[in-house]
Amino acid sequence: MTSPHLISRLRRVDWDFAGCLSESGFSAIHWYPARFASQLPATLIGVLTEPGQVVLDLFVGSGTTLVEAQRLGRDSIGIDVNPIACLVSRAKTLSISANAINKLAEELKQEAVQTLSTMSARDSDLPETVQAKWYTSSVRRDLARLWSFGKGYEGKQKTLFEAAFSAILLPVCRETRHWGYVCDNSTPSGSHGGDVLDRYCQTLDRFSEAYRDRDADLMARFRDVGQIGKTKIICGDARYELSKLPAASIDLVLTSPPYFGVSDYVKAQRLSMEWFGHTIEPLRKNEIGARSKRHRNSAINEYISDLAKCFALVRYSLKPAGACVLVIGESATRESVLTAVKSSIRDVGFELRLDQNRRVSSQRRQAPSIVGEHLLVFTSSR
Repeated sequence: MTSPHLISRLRRVDWDFAGCLSESGFSAIHWYPARFASQLPATLIGVLTEPGQVVLDLFVGSGTTLVEAQRLGRDSIGIDVNPIACLVSRAKTLSISANAINKLAEELKQEAVQTLSTMSARDSDLPETVQAKWYTSSVRRDLARLWSFGKGYEGKQKTLFEAAFSAILLPVCRETRHWGYVCDNSTPSGSHGGDVLDRYCQTLDRFSEAYRDRDADLMARFRDVGQIGKTKIICGDARYELSKLPAASIDLVLTSPPYFGVSDYVKAQRLSMEWFGHTIEPLRKNEIGARSKRHRNSAINEYISDLAKCFALVRYSLKPAGACVLVIGESATRESVLTAVKSSIRDVGFELRLDQNRRVSSQRRQAPSIVGEHLLVFTSSR
């Protein structure tokens, strides 16, 4: 069981990370609502696990937990119903050296320059699932060229291309107001565009730089980057995918469950969903705690029940000595669910060892009403 000494160490941490500027280079590559501050998983993984152990994030989001696990020499597993979350997480945790990533990125950049200078494309070359309204004519043309050429990539090259392509869609689209307007499929205002090639190349450069930082950290800790932590990404519903994990196979569960009724994580990636041909509605219906479900009479009960199902399965896959850590917030404009969440997790066999408040900086809030979060550390009660 996680020792009282480790819990005591966690109590002494400044979880607000006031004035801390040590965010991972991966953090700003691809926009995602309510992403983890990278210092959170870095601190928790460092205290609660040893190199080579396995960390699980069952709501993987933009992959920050997995990035920090790999940087610290741990293996990891991530689950998410959102295919864009899985793509981004996969692109951030490739188990190859920074030199290999840089080589891939340079090849992708060179081919993109050649493609956009020689290949023709019309609006009709957009995939049928893409709404032309989001982009100016020149941006549509360049995105269509890049997309058409990129369909020929395979393996790690394909992963890096798709993640970089996905990352530039919001910055070059016409909508310059809050991301919620894209989420809600509103008509964009204005004629904002952008340099598709420049954005794409910059994104690939950011990947290269972030991987160089990862390898520098590994070298500083282990004097070797040959044994990069393995990462497995599972695209699916945690309520079902968790049942496939072997019993007592996970050393640490570290996750941030969806905040109740605050965000539609699937719809927030609408632009990428359209290009990759993913149908939003079936995924939205399976999204736990989605904002679009908040007005249902049964919404809160469904949310609590869904989380309880997940953590009952988590308890099965967690080693007896392991810890289960949640970072969870809630909106001041919604009915509080925190007490019910804690109670439901206790009911499936966990003991709450630490309940710590932390403030969320104004830059990181996905909604003005989210000003704080709770860090909850559970261990098995058996």
